[in-house]
Amino acid sequence: MNDLQKLHAAIGSLEEQASQVHEFNGVLRAVSDARAEIEASNVALSSLSIEQKQLVKDNYNKFDVIEKRLSDLEMKLSDLAKGQDRVQRTINELKILSPDQFEHGRDKVLLKLAELNFLTPVQYQDGLRSTKESLNFLVAGLRATKESLKLSVTEINQKIEQSNQANQASLSALRTVTVLGMLTLACGIAYLAYSLLQ
Repeated sequence: MNDLQKLHAAIGSLEEQASQVHEFNGVLRAVSDARAEIEASNVALSSLSIEQKQLVKDNYNKFDVIEKRLSDLEMKLSDLAKGQDRVQRTINELKILSPDQFEHGRDKVLLKLAELNFLTPVQYQDGLRSTKESLNFLVAGLRATKESLKLSVTEINQKIEQSNQANQASLSALRTVTVLGMLTLACGIAYLAYSLLQ
């Protein structure tokens, strides 16, 4: 009868340990799920990082193109001003001529003026105004692109910060679950050893 009671006690102990092993398996599943979430977060962070680098590279390329266009426009403005100065100097250098000299020299002057890219003051002012409007448009576009880049970088930094916080929380939960699982397993093993020794 005493052996039968010990057998029942051992069976009860084994059933309890089986229950604890089942609970530990649940803990292991939770740990595995948390690890999968962390890996998914790391993949998302890597993707965000690559996207941010590409965005920054694209914006720098756009800035280079805009800077080159601005330099070209400045050179064209400088060339227009030089041409206008040359025309003004040529006009100032003309001397008062007799009618015969005027007729004879007029063709030479007209030839020189034809060779020069002569602009009337109205054309020059229109070209200058148009160029200034183009420059203002380009500057406004550059400012808008900078603001867009700044906003995009801020949003990506916020996403990265949120992902980091989620990863920290997942790691903390994983540590807690692992410690609890190990404690449960250790208690189960100690109880089983104690039961078997008695």
